[in-house]
Amino acid sequence: MTTPRLVPYAADDVISAAQLSTRGIASHEVRRLVRTGLLHQLCTGWYATRAPTDDADRHLLRARAVLRHLGGRASLSHESRVLAAGLPVWQAELRAVHVTRVRDEVTRRRPHVVSHSRVPGLVHESAPGFGLMVPLPVALVQTGLVAGAMDAAIAADAALHSNLLTRDDLRTAVELLAGHRGLRRTAAALDRCDSRHESAGETRLAHVMADLGVAVSPQFRVETRLGQRFADFRIDGTRVLLEFDGKVKYTDPKREGDVLWREKQRQDALEDEGWTVVRVTWGDLADPAALWRRIRAAIARSRARARPP
Repeated sequence: MTTPRLVPYAADDVISAAQLSTRGIASHEVRRLVRTGLLHQLCTGWYATRAPTDDADRHLLRARAVLRHLGGRASLSHESRVLAAGLPVWQAELRAVHVTRVRDEVTRRRPHVVSHSRVPGLVHESAPGFGLMVPLPVALVQTGLVAGAMDAAIAADAALHSNLLTRDDLRTAVELLAGHRGLRRTAAALDRCDSRHESAGETRLAHVMADLGVAVSPQFRVETRLGQRFADFRIDGTRVLLEFDGKVKYTDPKREGDVLWREKQRQDALEDEGWTVVRVTWGDLADPAALWRRIRAAIARSRARARPP
């Protein structure tokens, strides 16, 4: 049995079947390299020269392959562009890469790529390692049109928090995409965006509170015996704080006890200053009515404690 040849070097970790052929690697050898884990198929005729680390990494490798195959005829767009910027995509489906055509007016859907019709007036950008991309604000609005308004809002909050764009940039992108189906809902969600939201859970909680008609202040500062501390939200006009608990920070078993202890100390310090803390989980966000009942009960308890005996 012959030993498989080493995979040729690829600067961006992506190589085509045609390139492999020109380097003397026949199709049957390509199949063997895939079976042995030295090549990883991304889409028809394209391979990664290393193992993808996760679904997001596989998507970005596939995006490089798709853009190279299209050769300047389309730009990376929608959630694919958002992911390339290092922003969260929350629930967006990552199997297919999204691109926007530079000239064509037709939308085409294939298993690994969705090619969207061109956007009149759109000025395309270029980025090393990928090639053409739509501007990030446009990609955020496009994400809302395809994956849902909340996906757009979560990514937009992260972009605002990292100073990658401004709210005016988002408004300009909404105007550029005027007339697209679903734009009103996405525009409304983006209008609520706030750079002070620091996680997907905080963004979702802010939107739930807005839907309930409850005014909140993000990243509310409280002076405690431990020094200055920030709560995720304050219910305006009350002594009630909301803390989103996504459990991500507790997933490292080596640090779990230490993190839990610090969180307890922090909450105790907030409560010592007369604040009532309501912890909110992902499950709570699925039932806003039940969450609001908990919050109203906390407000009632807080006001009862504040009354003179």
